Amino acid sequence: MDLGIKNKRALVCGASKGLGLATVESLAKEGADLFLLARDVDTLEKLVPKLKALGAEKVFYASCDLLHDDSRNKAIEAVKKAFGGLDILIHNVGGPKASFAEETPPSEWQEGFNRLFQTVVHLNAAFLPEMKKQSWGRIITVTSLSVMEPIPFLSISNAMRSASTALSKTLADEVAKYGVTVNCVAPGMISTGRLEDLLEARIKKSGQSREQYMEDVLKTIPAGRLGQPEEFAAAILFLCSQQASYITGSTLCVDGGKRRSAY
Repeated sequence: MDLGIKNKRALVCGASKGLGLATVESLAKEGADLFLLARDVDTLEKLVPKLKALGAEKVFYASCDLLHDDSRNKAIEAVKKAFGGLDILIHNVGGPKASFAEETPPSEWQEGFNRLFQTVVHLNAAFLPEMKKQSWGRIITVTSLSVMEPIPFLSISNAMRSASTALSKTLADEVAKYGVTVNCVAPGMISTGRLEDLLEARIKKSGQSREQYMEDVLKTIPAGRLGQPEEFAAAILFLCSQQASYITGSTLCVDGGKRRSAY
């Protein structure tokens, strides 16, 4: 199936590893032109020949910490210099520190707001006007299953990712008439370094062995296993496609059936 995104200009945040890396690899296979953002510029540089070998004709990159205004603004200017505008914008930012709500100080709530909400606001403001002008665009935010069911010990993520989900739905309603879709993709337990860090913290608090803890975890997932990054990336790829032009304001869960809600 031709997804209709060959030579579409895509910006992917957090592109050096995990879900972001799987996403850029999937987009490259469809021939999208890519701009990669992450803090580790050496890793991004090494990705360029690999992504071109997969099918991307143009691959640009920049080191960027989205939480810092100067770094983010320089990255935005670099994208505009390379591409002029964007067709596809993938918001993907690493999660905040795990904590219980009552133990989380105000400064960490603020950092989580800046990380998971404000970064989305700033990048949308930079690239949405051109999408509207060209009557085509895809904005996708990587969130979490926590927006459907709050996850214990992830208080900041629960709150701030829910806020960015509400923002996405609100924006989707406003820009649908311009041919721009705005969606979220919510991963469940996908096998990444971030998940491994969270599991280690939870195992330590549980007092169980890793084997015992993982056995209990997998029982909560109807598929009986962790997801793989490429499975998650496939969902993003479809939402980027021409075929998904009538899907907007939605959250697509990639979770092996873990969520208990039917919606």
